[in-house]
Amino acid sequence: MIKADAVLLDVDGTLWDSTQLVAEAWMQALKEDGIERKLTADQLKKLFGKPMDVIADLLLPELEPKERYAALAHCMDLETKALAENTKDISYPGVAQTIRRLSEKIPVCIVSNCQSGYIELVMEKLGITDVIADKECYGDTGLYKAENIKKLVERNGFKAPVYVGDIQGDQEAAREAGVAFIHAAYGFGHVEGAGASIESFAELSGVLGLETGLDAYAAVGRFTGVERYTAVDQYAQIKELTELAETEKGIAQVERELMTLAIAARKCAYAPYSNYQVGAALLTEDGRVYIGGNIENASYGATNCAERTVAFKAVSEGARRFRMIAIAGGSGEKLNYAYPCGICRQVLREFSDPDRMTVLVGVSPTEYQRFTLEELLPNSFGPDFKKGMD
Repeated sequence: MIKADAVLLDVDGTLWDSTQLVAEAWMQALKEDGIERKLTADQLKKLFGKPMDVIADLLLPELEPKERYAALAHCMDLETKALAENTKDISYPGVAQTIRRLSEKIPVCIVSNCQSGYIELVMEKLGITDVIADKECYGDTGLYKAENIKKLVERNGFKAPVYVGDIQGDQEAAREAGVAFIHAAYGFGHVEGAGASIESFAELSGVLGLETGLDAYAAVGRFTGVERYTAVDQYAQIKELTELAETEKGIAQVERELMTLAIAARKCAYAPYSNYQVGAALLTEDGRVYIGGNIENASYGATNCAERTVAFKAVSEGARRFRMIAIAGGSGEKLNYAYPCGICRQVLREFSDPDRMTVLVGVSPTEYQRFTLEELLPNSFGPDFKKGMD
């Protein structure tokens, strides 16, 4: 965990990936200038993050300096036009939502080696203009990233800021500016020796210690399929959730978060035969959280319920005691109360105290029914009976 009083963000490779659009715009600009050049998104990923004059030197070394900088300026003009007209979302999952949540607790700024007007365009496209506290870029100051970071930090009086970027140059700039660094590992580059690393932007809140991993995860509605599993696995160790569950105020938060995850987990369900998708979120006694969906089979008897999916996943990864499970089911977007079947109740009984284990069945994060496992499976048979016979 990194404690910071401000977070400074890079743009390309950290907030979004514009390389395909930019490659097409630059090729058009160069063609208009009489320069035939094939550019790809992968080529630009190796250039992005560098100051604009350096990019010009690397991209057009055959031209005289005055000509190459003029050509790149033309590229920038068509790039801005292409990005302004673009209607496709090119941001990484959860960026806008996470920035908004971060801004409620800590100043969020942007520092980039980009041209003038680019940051403003990014903020407008992401809908975050109103929550960015400050910004700085090479195009406005003529300074490289390290100097712009220093400039912004001094202007705002930040004492312990952190910079988030995706390439080695970002880490070097942060180090030169004397600020902490977090590597956006999903971006364009590999970084050695980063103080911290995130595999998705939504993890940033948790790394900064500003909210639990589940808070950040539950706020991101755009993850689907495997991305959801990856995101929640990043927050597997959330000890404070079990501690919250022991208090009257805290248990409401835990229940709400688990129900949110159960509803989200329905997107992971495989239910082509019944078209009834069920999601479950399981909290273990040691603070780990698992999500999963029902998995159907052409041989109907081989179908597995969502509750058993998460239970078996938890046990296979070392968990032995369950604390709470949330369940949500329905066809399409319509949810109804999906109570666990008898087999699932028995499986849950194997790894929990029936009087302590809570089962939530709901249709929204705030609309759910609460039971103890004892209420759903009274006078149950469990592993403690075998102990009594030994």
